[in-house]
Amino acid sequence: MTIQTINIGNSANDGNGEPARSAFNKINQNFTNYSHSASRLVGTQSGNVMEVGAFGLGGVAETLSDKKQKPINRFFKIYEDPAVTNTPDWIQGLEIAWNYQSEGVQFFCAAGGSTLSGIRKYYQGAWSQAYFFRHSGNTIIDGNGFIKAASPVVQLFSDKIELNDEAAEQNITFKKVDIGHYLIQGSSGFALEGWYIETPKDANGNILFAVNYEQLENGDIEVKTYKKKFDFESASIVADLETPVDITLNRWIDIRLQEVPKLVPEIPTEEVNSDEPQQ
Repeated sequence: MTIQTINIGNSANDGNGEPARSAFNKINQNFTNYSHSASRLVGTQSGNVMEVGAFGLGGVAETLSDKKQKPINRFFKIYEDPAVTNTPDWIQGLEIAWNYQSEGVQFFCAAGGSTLSGIRKYYQGAWSQAYFFRHSGNTIIDGNGFIKAASPVVQLFSDKIELNDEAAEQNITFKKVDIGHYLIQGSSGFALEGWYIETPKDANGNILFAVNYEQLENGDIEVKTYKKKFDFESASIVADLETPVDITLNRWIDIRLQEVPKLVPEIPTEEVNSDEPQQ
């Protein structure tokens, strides 16, 4: 049923308006007819009319006080919840409920400059741990075409270096000392966990040249490349220290650096309009 309009006549007391009972009957029907919004309360409960900002729609994301709240359809953000350690703090994202507050999923991304993003599921009354996405911000394709985890990564060529976004945040410089002798200066040093250097190989998995490397006392990373030779005593390929060579043209050495700690975002203060009635 459509909203009913009261005939108020052309002027006061002209006798053309609707009788009071008829007018009040239309008003009553308008506010008891649930087919239009005039009869609904504003709120976030079933049957309510949502205002801008409800569930994070059209405003800022809804702040969740902890990571254990049951799923409903909304945009959300979480500052800190040290009680739950298998999901990161400082995240924002989208929550989708399969069934109201009983099964659902969260897609999230870390706040600030971090590219950390992932997913977690709610099922049988509990949230799973978080699982993280691999993307161009946290992986690289090394010089041999394989995907590897990335933090700051330097690609060392024979005459230059190239940096990924995280490495570019450091004041890293390159110096070619001599044939096959390179210095990477101003970096955070080799990664302390996981892989930290990858050398180019041919189609059969054989190294193209031998590589010696170390982190010097001043923090510089020194890389030296040599022709390879077979050592009969150890039955292995070793560096021919008498014959340095440059890194092969159009190939490079991947060097993974230690991550630099990110600044923790400050919790924003939410101002309350003093002109609005407080609940």
